Amino acid sequence: MAATTSNATSLIDSGVSTSWLNASTLLLFGAGAFAVTGVSLLAGSESKLVQMLVGKPAPKYQNRGLLTRAQVNELHKQGSWERQVYDEYVSVLLDEERVYPCIYATKGLKADNQRYLFIDSDDHADPRHARDLAATLAEYLPQSRELGANTSLVLLSKHNPRPRSMETYKNAFWMLLNNIASLDTKPWPENIPRDIDTDRWCFCFGGEPFFAVIQTPAHQTRASRHADSLTVVFQPKWIFDVLFSSEAKKVGAIAKVRSLLAEYDPIAASPDLLTYGDEGSRESKQYFLLDENSPASCPFSVLGT
Repeated sequence: MAATTSNATSLIDSGVSTSWLNASTLLLFGAGAFAVTGVSLLAGSESKLVQMLVGKPAPKYQNRGLLTRAQVNELHKQGSWERQVYDEYVSVLLDEERVYPCIYATKGLKADNQRYLFIDSDDHADPRHARDLAATLAEYLPQSRELGANTSLVLLSKHNPRPRSMETYKNAFWMLLNNIASLDTKPWPENIPRDIDTDRWCFCFGGEPFFAVIQTPAHQTRASRHADSLTVVFQPKWIFDVLFSSEAKKVGAIAKVRSLLAEYDPIAASPDLLTYGDEGSRESKQYFLLDENSPASCPFSVLGT
C-alpha cells in the first residue's frame, strides 16, 4: 500500500535509507539508459517562466543550463565537478569494449540529441532541485521534438563522498517527481490515470508523458543502473512512436537490448520490465530497479496533490 506524501517526507527526513505503450519502452530503460541534471541558466522570457512556476524571482545560476555537448565542454573545464560527472557519463555510453545496453542512449549522445543539466548535490528531495528541474523541463519540452527520436534530458548530480543507501536514493527520487508534479502549471493528460498503482500510469509534466530512470552509486549488482554520481534521465514517450514504428523494429530492438543487457548485468533482467498497459504491469516499478529482482515500493499513491 503506498504511503501518503507526509509519510514519504518522513522517510526522507529520517534518512531511511498509444504506440509508445509497448515492451520496448520498458526494456530499453530497464537498461538504465539516461540521466538528468537539473539547474538551468535562464534569462529574459525564460526567467519569467521560472517566476510563474515557483512564485518568486528566478535565482541566477551560472553555467548550469540546458546544455549541448559542446557547451558542457566549453563552460565546464577539466577539474570542475560538472565536467567530472559529465565525462564519467560519456565514458560509460561510449565504451566500445563493454557496450552499454541502451543503444539509443549512445546514439542520442553521439548525435547531440541529449541535453544536460547539473545539480550541486545528490539530495533530490531538496525542494530547490525540483524548482530548477521543473523550470528546465518547461524549457526543454518546446525544443525536444526538433532534437529527434533519441533525445533525452539528462540530470547529473555532484559527487557525494559519502554515498547514500538504496532506500534513501529511492525515496528522494520519488520526492523529486512529486515536487516537480506539484509545480506543473499544465493539466495532467486525460488519458493517463493519476493513481500510480495502475498499469496505465506514467510520469507526466507539461502535458507530456515521460519515462524516467535513475542510476545511483548504491547499485552494484545491476550494473546498468549504476553511476558514480546520481543520474536521472527523462525521455518524452513520443519518441517510441518514431523508434518503434513497426512490429519488426520493435521486436528487433527488444532482442538487441535484451542481449546486451544479459552481457552487461551479472543479474537477470528484472521481472518488472513488462509492457506498459498490460495487466499487472507497473511502470513506476521500472523507474527505480533494485539491485535484486524484487519490486521497489513507491512511497506515493498520487503525485503532486
